Amino acid sequence: MDPEISICIPVVSGKYLSECLNSIFTNTFQDFEVIVNDSSKDPKVSDILKMYDLKIIKKETKSFESRYITALLSSGKKVFIFDETRLMSKDLLKKIMEIRKDMIAIKERDIGGGIVTFFSNLDKEAMPADTSILDPYRNKTVIPRVYRREIIMEALERIRGNLTEEILKNIVGLDIELIYLESYKISQSIGFIDTAEIMHYGDKGLRDTFRKYYRYGHSQKMLRNTIYKEFAGLSGRNRATLPLRNRIQSIPIQVIRGIPFVLGYISG
Repeated sequence: MDPEISICIPVVSGKYLSECLNSIFTNTFQDFEVIVNDSSKDPKVSDILKMYDLKIIKKETKSFESRYITALLSSGKKVFIFDETRLMSKDLLKKIMEIRKDMIAIKERDIGGGIVTFFSNLDKEAMPADTSILDPYRNKTVIPRVYRREIIMEALERIRGNLTEEILKNIVGLDIELIYLESYKISQSIGFIDTAEIMHYGDKGLRDTFRKYYRYGHSQKMLRNTIYKEFAGLSGRNRATLPLRNRIQSIPIQVIRGIPFVLGYISG
């Protein structure tokens, strides 16, 4: 019998992989499968993966292709696009099953300490549990990670049909945003878990943040001459749909991430 939930994880570094998998396999809801694409060259990662009951793909890819091949192998009614840097609360899967929506966004909290973590959490706390503002063209901050399988597969195929192989191979950091954009065209049935049920090992310092968001800016520029050109601009990463107080609360992390993002976009 097919599982209720397929949890799909691209693996690159393996730094937090044991914690990630342990948080999944100790969940109170157990009707799930885990599909992993292992892009790591570290034999320690393979050793960790062997400790769990997983479907394992071994292919060196960037983020979007990993999302696609893991979802393609899934058999659950819902597909949960997860990451090796994230941990889930012990009751998260149970809470997901209680929501009858085509897509589910889940509030997160960064862990690990540091100034970037502090300001990132201020930003996350500013996000209201209001699914009416989750238009992906206006707001790219609260993004669903759980999808009805039929919807995410159609969205992934649309993206593959709309972008060249070269872009698909090189784009980073926009995979979940593009998936949501195409899924939103199919359905606006969105649920939101407004308690922090996912813990994320985010960027520890300014240097890591700069490198990551510079790459993200460069990737976003690749979309300029595609069907996603309206989505590819620098707008939409602000918090224009939020109340003034919430927007002010989000300013520090916008500056920290926005400067390298713009530099990457301009120089791309």
